[in-house]
Amino acid sequence: MKKVLFATTALVASAGFAAADITFSGSAEMGIVGGGKNAPGVSSFTGNGDDSTTEFNNDFTLTVVGSGQTDSGLSFGISVDFSTDAEPDANGNVSLDNEAVFISGDFGTLTLGEIDGAVDKRLTEVYNAIGQYSIGDEETVHAGFQGSYGDGAYDNQILRYDYAFGDFGFSASMELNDDRTGGDNADNGYALGLSYNTDMGGVGIGFGLGYQYLEATAGGWAPGNLDDYTGLTWAAGTEVDIIAATVSADFNNGFTAGLEYSNFDPDGPSGTSYGDIDHYSIGLGYSINALSLGVSYGKYDADNFIGDADGYALTAAYDLGGGATIVAAYSDSDVDNASSNDDFETYSLGVVMNF
Repeated sequence: MKKVLFATTALVASAGFAAADITFSGSAEMGIVGGGKNAPGVSSFTGNGDDSTTEFNNDFTLTVVGSGQTDSGLSFGISVDFSTDAEPDANGNVSLDNEAVFISGDFGTLTLGEIDGAVDKRLTEVYNAIGQYSIGDEETVHAGFQGSYGDGAYDNQILRYDYAFGDFGFSASMELNDDRTGGDNADNGYALGLSYNTDMGGVGIGFGLGYQYLEATAGGWAPGNLDDYTGLTWAAGTEVDIIAATVSADFNNGFTAGLEYSNFDPDGPSGTSYGDIDHYSIGLGYSINALSLGVSYGKYDADNFIGDADGYALTAAYDLGGGATIVAAYSDSDVDNASSNDDFETYSLGVVMNF
């Protein structure tokens, strides 16, 4: 999301600091959200018992970024979001989100906080081809949405190391199981990711490859939105290996495209067999002047237990200038398994404002 600086405060240099700055940026949304059938992936629609709901929605995010540099040339910083509750029927309830601190130098960058793991960092997100999220986040709430691979399986406190050399990028991350209560002895999670960007005949091409390991804790775990739509939860002690790859292209004429594949291989406790889950997704975008259009599709193909789940999102955005954009979106989900064979729809319309 575009961030435009509207305030900068220079801090007086002190011993050990060459320079330090704090910057502020923000975004806000106002509009309507709804659904033909209440999608369980949308918390604001859950449990209201109405198959045709339309609600007002407004929220805002204020992002604060602090950065500085030591006398020896090391960069350091912190970032945090102050966000309102995402529920359409709630006002206020401001909370902190996406907290992160970092230190950077010739050795690379080390970041700790509520951040992307190494796989999500290096692989291209294909579900939001136009670069603008909708009011109802239709791009991420449908049943075919993959999410952030294995990130957040523990306490969502991630330590990540990044290093770039030419067109190549490398990341490694770890998420610790620091909740050992109730006999929870799950192993720590870790991830590795590689990226490569190049130009082929005027087309910008990006490649990403990653591996991630996690072990489900006492609360269980499932990929993406599958728990919401199918009730799938891999039990505590299940070890999950994730392999993922993406390819993206920017044709430099308004068209963008991306492909993603990932495999989730669970090894259940006491010989429990869940079967692999393959995920496929594609995203396409086109921009001309002030108009941007996007479409994304994702599907989970399971060996057993949940059947198939897929969904798509359509998004249109019109840039009004000055940081304001009108955004309309629609999503549809289809779940086909033993307990459900149903469709879920969501839609939204409103104005996104960036400051």
